Amino acid sequence: MVEADGAVYPVFLKLEGRKVLVVGAGSVAARKVMSLLESHATICVVAPKANADIEQLARDGRIEWHPRAFEDADVDGAWLVVASTSDPNVQRRIAEAARTRCTFVIAVDDVVNSSAHSGAIVRRSPFTIAISSSGATPALTRLVREIIEQVLPPEEWIEHAKQLRAKWLAQGKPAGERFGELVRELAARAR
Repeated sequence: MVEADGAVYPVFLKLEGRKVLVVGAGSVAARKVMSLLESHATICVVAPKANADIEQLARDGRIEWHPRAFEDADVDGAWLVVASTSDPNVQRRIAEAARTRCTFVIAVDDVVNSSAHSGAIVRRSPFTIAISSSGATPALTRLVREIIEQVLPPEEWIEHAKQLRAKWLAQGKPAGERFGELVRELAARAR
């Protein structure tokens, strides 16, 4: 099902210890797996063949890899599915199996079979920023991510903002009065 422009609900998932199924094991799937490992998900990969990165992660015990074709039952117990195959029929089967189990599926480069979209991700503690074009323009999404990475405040600003917040909480300062002071403080530091 194709969604209307902008008809998505952004959300950040806590996947630690939860099963995520990745179907496919090429370079794109490997990038998705690496990103999922950052969330401490329990990753199960299903693909007849795998690239060297997937094979190494399986040997290291960081992921589980089943070297075979996708079966509908692979979706059982998964909180999220990533479909990253080059076969449109397999992509469709994965999406249907996920739909019947009320599990979201990110179908890579396949908007029709996606019920969720992953975005370009910027991780700079304490920020996690995801940018999505709902699958319409992945390259532009990456460019926007790179621009955001350049404009994020330096670590010293983040530490100062944390100190200000602690001070405001101790003083009981209302949230509505904090933003202006934060902007003034950071502007003064930028000079």
